[in-house]
Amino acid sequence: MNFFIRNKALSDPAIIIPNCLQSLLERISVDFDREEYNWKKPWGVKRFESIVLAKFIMDYSFEGVFSNNLSENEKISYYSLSNAAFSSIFNEEFAEIGMNYDDMQDVINNKIQDYYNARKENDQAHECYYQIFMHIIGGNSRSDLEKELKRKESGLELMYGNDDFSSMIPQYKNTIKVLKEKIIGFDLAEIMIPHMIRTARQKLRNINLKKIKSLSKKIAKESV
Repeated sequence: MNFFIRNKALSDPAIIIPNCLQSLLERISVDFDREEYNWKKPWGVKRFESIVLAKFIMDYSFEGVFSNNLSENEKISYYSLSNAAFSSIFNEEFAEIGMNYDDMQDVINNKIQDYYNARKENDQAHECYYQIFMHIIGGNSRSDLEKELKRKESGLELMYGNDDFSSMIPQYKNTIKVLKEKIIGFDLAEIMIPHMIRTARQKLRNINLKKIKSLSKKIAKESV
């Protein structure tokens, strides 16, 4: 009997969805805290961006796994559970600083929409992840950083051949170092984000679709 109860719990969307979101949040947050990202923001800022990214990844992964198995109406219960889990975790995370989901809902939704747009507008997968990371950190794009790096490296080569500019060489070297470090952050995000998507898909595949459908019908009836 315990075996069947345990299997039922493991497939229950009301359990899987919040657990998946919390797991994604923790793993993304830990990753973003690595020095290699060269993202010099307070922990709270990184935590905020991590939970928003986790919500996008979970919803995006759900669509990727079940878009051919569920109609839009049948997805209602998933998004109801997803939004409830997100608002609960968000409010618990930021209650101490007086920030709540209701006040930040528009900002959060706009960020998530930016991530969806980045995915749709870029045929090459790696480029979409670069764009998502750019939206997260609010800085220059990876391509702009590469262009600036090439300009600085070319300028440095000229300076080596002209003693009049020798005093500027240390400054240029430092700028080049910073640019390279920022580019590494994009490369790390391009590895991490798809890995988190694969992780989310693996977790969400356990969802009992019959339960999702029945919950959606119940919500639809209650809203009439």
